Amino acid sequence: MENIHNSPTLKIDLAALARNYALLKSKAGGKCSAVVKANAYGLGVREAALALYDVGCREFFVATLEEGVELRNTLVTGHGSQAAIYVFHGVRKNQAKDFIAHELIPVLNDRAQIEHWNNAGPAALHIDTGMCRLGVTPAEAETLAAHHWTLILSHLACANEAAHPGNAKQLTLFKKALAHFPGARASLANSSGIFLSNEHHFNLARPGCSLYGISPDTARPNPMEHVATLSAPVLQYRVIDHDQPVGYGGTATARKGSVLATVELGYADGFQRVLSNHAFGYAAGVKVPLIGRVSMDMVSIDVSSVPEHLRTPDLRIEFICRQQPVDMLAEAAGTIGYEIFTGLGRRIKRVYRHE
Repeated sequence: MENIHNSPTLKIDLAALARNYALLKSKAGGKCSAVVKANAYGLGVREAALALYDVGCREFFVATLEEGVELRNTLVTGHGSQAAIYVFHGVRKNQAKDFIAHELIPVLNDRAQIEHWNNAGPAALHIDTGMCRLGVTPAEAETLAAHHWTLILSHLACANEAAHPGNAKQLTLFKKALAHFPGARASLANSSGIFLSNEHHFNLARPGCSLYGISPDTARPNPMEHVATLSAPVLQYRVIDHDQPVGYGGTATARKGSVLATVELGYADGFQRVLSNHAFGYAAGVKVPLIGRVSMDMVSIDVSSVPEHLRTPDLRIEFICRQQPVDMLAEAAGTIGYEIFTGLGRRIKRVYRHE
């Protein structure tokens, strides 16, 4: 078996994940599911889902039928099949039998999907209140009130900006639509929505990103625990004996006397090329700059500020860590933490800690 110390590694703290779920559940008044689509945002759906199940989560959301089947098989193997699994993208033609076989609940988004499903089993209805993405319009929803729905849901577009007027507008539209579905369970709040007023909570919150440590509102202190640490090993040290360019295109210059570490991580691993020349890592707790362009499999890090006795073959550079959470790295890349986590590649070893 390959030694993980010789590989880029994402260490996932499942106990922190569980505590994040507990916090979100408490904030949502005890009514909380978990969104584990995209391989639990890149962290590993099997391990994440089982850890969440262990602390009482019984409702999960995924994006596609294939993700739903994978999650059902995971839960059956690990715990039985008591959990409800909702599929955001709904059901397509000839898929109903697979949904039924794996006890999946489609989120139906338009009349074609409603016809494909044909009341084959429990289903959720998605009402579009302001995303202009999936879902029936509020006017269309009125005509569907005679159906029996397991859940009525909508999705907030601007909840990460608490003062955005779109939040109040969507809440009003959702409440108006729900008047046609008396007694139905309802769900509006995503991760950020949980931190809006209690009015947004309804019967079920659907946190995703915040479970994994991503901030629900980057303009405020992050209430979530750090979950995943990305680090990579040093392949080689190089002492620079004269000023010289570094990496493809020579876009940066290493000064005489500086010490560079060539690190095993690159854009093939999801460490984005846009981070060239302005990202940082941490080496033995010391902040160290990336110098030159990100290559497919390697980056160069200036470790001159790291004490010499710590510049050993076992030194690892941390790129996502407590000192530099995923949101901070995302800001340097001009993106969001979601894209950073979901873009991390297969060569990065996922290692799980339960305590």
